[in-house]
Amino acid sequence: MQHNLANATGYTTTEEKPPRVAGVYDADKELAGTVVYNLERRNGGGAVRFAVFSDIHSNLEGLQVVLDEAERLGAEALLCCGDIVGYNADPNACVELVRSKGVRCIQGNHERGLRDLDGGLEPNMNPVAMEALLFTSETLSSDNRDWLLSLPEELAVEDSFYLFHGSPADPDEYIFDPFEAAYAFKSLAFEHALPANLLCFIGHTHVCAAYVFDPENHRVGEKAVVSGDRFSIKPGAHYMFNSGSCGQYRGGLPLATMCIMDTTGMTVEFRLLRYDVAVTQAKIIAAGLPPFLAQRLAMGQ
Repeated sequence: MQHNLANATGYTTTEEKPPRVAGVYDADKELAGTVVYNLERRNGGGAVRFAVFSDIHSNLEGLQVVLDEAERLGAEALLCCGDIVGYNADPNACVELVRSKGVRCIQGNHERGLRDLDGGLEPNMNPVAMEALLFTSETLSSDNRDWLLSLPEELAVEDSFYLFHGSPADPDEYIFDPFEAAYAFKSLAFEHALPANLLCFIGHTHVCAAYVFDPENHRVGEKAVVSGDRFSIKPGAHYMFNSGSCGQYRGGLPLATMCIMDTTGMTVEFRLLRYDVAVTQAKIIAAGLPPFLAQRLAMGQ
């Protein structure tokens, strides 16, 4: 289904918060300027299809379904918004598959958790997530661990769009609603001269979402997402898309999710895919991870 988010029901923030730009954002740094990804196009063409996904969380079966769908849809470049590891039982296999496919990735909070462990710090995680992170830390090969820790925290994809893990204002913050999306957009605008069209992809919540921000009146439109939804990018607005999760989707169904960004018609399409959850669950139990992590996959929570 085709959508124009600019016509979505608006949401107006009623409380002004002071800008709170943290993490990788400094006043003298350009937006997502630390790493820029310039794609070598096939046959010298201009338009590209990007597959964007996030929160793999060591789920090999979910990742493989997403990669297969990206290939079927003709994606020329693969992008991941972080959290390649954590929760599930296949950290090495997922890292190696991502690396072999040339996926351009950024760090998520689980990769930063590994960094904290290396530095003798205690990651800010709940006990179940922490147990899975310790399993991941003990299981990862040194080469895969070094690769994860070398990833940037943000990525600019040419002059087209940006990747963040959590909120663009703070990578550890979640964006669950239009108010939080509006705050993130305004925080960026306070520190940076934004382009006429700011388009970014995020993850972290494990739930698909689509937001548009109108800089003129500070209204944010939100649209619930179903598989096959396609959103048109219109001039003069800022867009934020959450591709969900291909490793631990929390939208109420046992799915792996992704987006396709097509620069030909400037559209973003969501794909929600089924995979063999039972195989992933069996691996979790066999690895001695908390049974809840297997149970939640079937519930989509």
